[in-house]
Formats: sequence, structure tokens, C-alpha cells
Amino acid sequence: MPDAPDKAELEAAIYRHLTLQPARETTEALIVKVAELDPVTWPPDSKQLRAGLFLSVPLLGGDRTKLDQALARVRKGFKRNELLPGWHVELSEEKVYSHRDDDAGAVLLTLPVVLTLTPA
Repeated sequence: MPDAPDKAELEAAIYRHLTLQPARETTEALIVKVAELDPVTWPPDSKQLRAGLFLSVPLLGGDRTKLDQALARVRKGFKRNELLPGWHVELSEEKVYSHRDDDAGAVLLTLPVVLTLTPA
């Protein structure tokens, strides 16, 4: 089994991957956060890890399209094994929501995504 990535490493890899896109698809306002990776506990012998990925844009002036484009790029990066070599990653998106984020100092539109990592 490959070494499990940590939260900061995965977050940085996703952000780097998103900033490699063409200039017309800007990511300057995109915020990427990854929740801690936790082992899947059922079945007991599972080697999977699960984490939350949160893609956000400022609500004021932001739109769902930027989030959908970012998710499509992340999905493609995992599928092509560009983001996390040695791991197969499944993505399951949840419902978009808005919330006040004190760290960003703004109201954000956020697309939560559940990542399930399986050693390749």
C-alpha cells in the first residue's frame, strides 16, 4: 500500500493542479480545503481512506460554473493519475451551499465533495 497522503499534501496537489489550467479559466478566487483523511472502518479490513474536499468561491460575484469547472478538472486529474499517483480516487459531490467563512472574511459558495481513496 502506498504511503497515505496527508491533508496538506493533498490540498496543495489539488490547488497546484487547478492553477495549471489556461488563463481564461482563472482560479484566483478559488479556495481549496481538504478535511483530514480518515480510514474507512467498514469492512474492518478496508484499506480505503475518506476525506472531504471543499471547493469555494466568494458568493459575491461567484457562480456555480467556476465550482463545476474546478471539480471537472480535479476529477480528470485523479482519473489520469496526475494528482495522487498510486491511488484510485472516487469523487461524490454533495449539494452546493453558502456560508460565512471567518478565515476568508467573506460569504462563500461551497461545493463539498467526498473523496474515497483506494490503493491502486
